[in-house]
Amino acid sequence: MKATYNAEAKTKFTTSHRKENKCFFSSMQIIDLAAKPYSDSRANAVVEARFYGTGCMNFSALWVHLPASKKYPDGLHTSGTGSAGGYGYHRPSAALAEAIRNAGFTLSECISGRGESSMREALLAIAAAIGVRRPALVESFQ
Repeated sequence: MKATYNAEAKTKFTTSHRKENKCFFSSMQIIDLAAKPYSDSRANAVVEARFYGTGCMNFSALWVHLPASKKYPDGLHTSGTGSAGGYGYHRPSAALAEAIRNAGFTLSECISGRGESSMREALLAIAAAIGVRRPALVESFQ
């Protein structure tokens, strides 16, 4: 899978999709193991996706924060959110697909409704597209 970033794309981040205190259930982060830490010895995520859900709706928020580099002299900072409702398909991947589009990225393959492995592949493809040399995927669950 390949990802491309369009810096001219209009991004969409809806804060109502973030339900930190009651509906958060997991997150996926990409850490660049080759990058120097921002401060001290802490590694910071360059790509982070968080997932929230209720019984009939799922939401995703995506953040991409890349420090200044040759490819992006001012750094790369974008975000997007997405939602998916209904039944009969994998809603978290559908919500993430919308969040990826709303952050200005295009994927070579559809991940909507395709499950967690496609979500992992998409985040790794985004990391490759922005120049992350040694990505590490970290997942957390509540």
